[in-house]
Amino acid sequence: MSERPGPAIALPPTVHASFLVAATDLGMWSAARLFCRELSAEGGAPLVEALRDELGRDFPVLDGVAAAFGGGELQAPRAELLADALAGIDRLVVTGLEADALDALAAWLSLDVELAVLTGASALEPDWRAALTNYARPITRLPLGELQRWAGRRSALLTFLYGRDHAHAYVDSAWMRVHAPDVRVQFRALVGWNLLSQPLELYPRWLSQTALEDFSHVVGP
Repeated sequence: MSERPGPAIALPPTVHASFLVAATDLGMWSAARLFCRELSAEGGAPLVEALRDELGRDFPVLDGVAAAFGGGELQAPRAELLADALAGIDRLVVTGLEADALDALAAWLSLDVELAVLTGASALEPDWRAALTNYARPITRLPLGELQRWAGRRSALLTFLYGRDHAHAYVDSAWMRVHAPDVRVQFRALVGWNLLSQPLELYPRWLSQTALEDFSHVVGP
């Protein structure tokens, strides 16, 4: 993984702190999409590239999103890709937060399926009560210590992947706190939803590496 040179265009000195706040509230990928859209609307590709140069080393998911945005490869999350992986379930636990992806998932997922987000497990924890306020469907806040209550033959566990190669992917730290050999037999499906079309180019700060074989299903690019 390479390091990028410093920025050619200066951004406001508050941009680092502002992005960290947004990433905590929305998730790294979702916050990066928001910043890229807003900066592109304000100043076009040069501002997006400046954002990538300024923050990419500290936030490699942003670097990946900005690269995809600049190449015209950044697409909206497609929850329908999860159809096969989630077939036959009546409970779904999501680890980690990506607001854009959770929005799509909550809108697509049948109301017959109970939906929960795991809390108390990530390096960046949002105010979950505020984060889940505006959803039209119920979403349960599930503390890490109560995960086993949602296990079962018709339950699935889903996390977001931030790029992958033939054998590995990068995940939020929450996944590393819940995944263990016994978890695989306690849930119908362990699903990785990949959000980045290319592997990360920079050192994966904030993330952990896991093996693709840990999942029963991997969907996305």
